[in-house]
Amino acid sequence: MARDDSKQEGGDLPSLNALAVLGLLATAPMTAYALAEQTQRSLRWVWTASRRGLLGEPKRLAERGLAEAVPVEAGSRAGQRWRAAEAGRRAIRRWLDTPVTPTGTNSEIALRLIFADQSDLATLKARVAERLEQIQQEMQAGLAMLDSLLADGGPFPERLHITTATSELVIEQRLAEHTALTWLANELTHWHDTKTPQPNRNQATLTALHKRLTSALNPPA
Repeated sequence: MARDDSKQEGGDLPSLNALAVLGLLATAPMTAYALAEQTQRSLRWVWTASRRGLLGEPKRLAERGLAEAVPVEAGSRAGQRWRAAEAGRRAIRRWLDTPVTPTGTNSEIALRLIFADQSDLATLKARVAERLEQIQQEMQAGLAMLDSLLADGGPFPERLHITTATSELVIEQRLAEHTALTWLANELTHWHDTKTPQPNRNQATLTALHKRLTSALNPPA
């Protein structure tokens, strides 16, 4: 999902991975390891980045003048902490003011479904069942996150309005995929194989989808 750095008025913006790290450093000073942990807790729901890449990002940002090291207190055994520099905060504000890129979709189960006629029905059913189990595990992780937010507001209770809105967005996305996969698993019980259409059944499904999209695009006044 990452995109190239884009040139904006006032200078080049860093990559979206770097901007995600800058956003965390603007929220609170963090060590590189705390960044990785916070990314695993929150950003992973909306943005994929490698742990190795994140660990090196603060130094790279500092070299560009976008982040700065926080002085370590005498006698402290804590690791080096970093925070967003004022130039980094300006970069975040410039980025937030740019048009949003359409959400990318990389769904391996959907890609496998497209080419399902190159294999057999049992294989397709097995892969759909695997993805259903995965999404259920993601939903369990979502429940744990919600439990934490409900208990004490999470690690940044002063940002509860942000985490609430983000939780609504990402969990609705998981629920939508779970609903679609549950439908697909049931639909496959009506297939004879992966190569034979069922025109009447297919037409009914496409018509229902058409009605749902039309309704969503044209809600009642």
